[in-house]
Amino acid sequence: MQSKLVAAKDYHEVALDIPAFVPDQAALQKELDRLRNPYVTWEPGGTAAAGDMVRCSLHSALPRFQKDSIRFVAGSGMYNPTLEALAIGMQAGETRTATLPEGEVALTVQAVQKRVVPALTDEMAAACKLPGVRTVAGYRRYLLAQQRDKAAAQAAWTLAARIKRAVLDGSAFVLCKADWKQAVERELDRCRAIARQSGMVLEQMTPEQFAGNIPVKSYAELVAMTQDTCFDSLRCCLLGQHYAQNDGFAVTEAGYAAFLQDYAATWHTTAEEARAAMPKETYTFNQYAAHAEEVWRAHADRLYRDKNPLPDAE
Repeated sequence: MQSKLVAAKDYHEVALDIPAFVPDQAALQKELDRLRNPYVTWEPGGTAAAGDMVRCSLHSALPRFQKDSIRFVAGSGMYNPTLEALAIGMQAGETRTATLPEGEVALTVQAVQKRVVPALTDEMAAACKLPGVRTVAGYRRYLLAQQRDKAAAQAAWTLAARIKRAVLDGSAFVLCKADWKQAVERELDRCRAIARQSGMVLEQMTPEQFAGNIPVKSYAELVAMTQDTCFDSLRCCLLGQHYAQNDGFAVTEAGYAAFLQDYAATWHTTAEEARAAMPKETYTFNQYAAHAEEVWRAHADRLYRDKNPLPDAE
């Protein structure tokens, strides 16, 4: 490749507006409540309320609703919403009738049990046997970490795209047209191979065949899109090679072999066809381009986490 990187803009200097992490308190509370589920008990109660376990008999001309004894949690919607709602406010021995779309059903309450939910304790949290979690505060921090990890991953992709644009625009390159044309043709060859494996000819694909696979409607649109994206890909490749000199990243034969094996398994094809679809030169080019994007993503992820630290560990 004759193209060269003359000067790389330092991605650390790209100004970014890092969003604040906003915990989903409702989701946190739901998970904390789930922690208590194994310790819930049921005690005899008086008047049935939503969330109570109701044992009752059903009498109806409809076989489906002729039951000597059945249990459901009132208001849960797990059995029959109408009958569950009917049971709310009833006591043992009381009978009420509901008119369902299928016909009338008489419900007689046999017993009501109240759901007793214990207070959350450190012992419950420790029983989860999660690494480092010994208290309720530790479990809450664990849940917060999961939420923040998800938020960081989402934010990092958006921030990395801004870093990419700033670095590509702020760096100096000497770009060879032949390198760009080769990158375009390699990508089109890859698309041809994928089309061929699906029994299609890339140049003859219809808008319906492109739909759901590539965001274009014709081969001409695909060529235009590839020419545009490969201009960025060529510069990303040069920057990826530059970063690799300092961080030790390398494209290896073992990595290429593993890629071919995975490709063949995914596309249900042979190793030879996989190699034809992704020659070593194309794989190497793509790996260095992807490495640059991963460097930017990892940097964005670190910035997000630094701005949004978790509470101190227990």
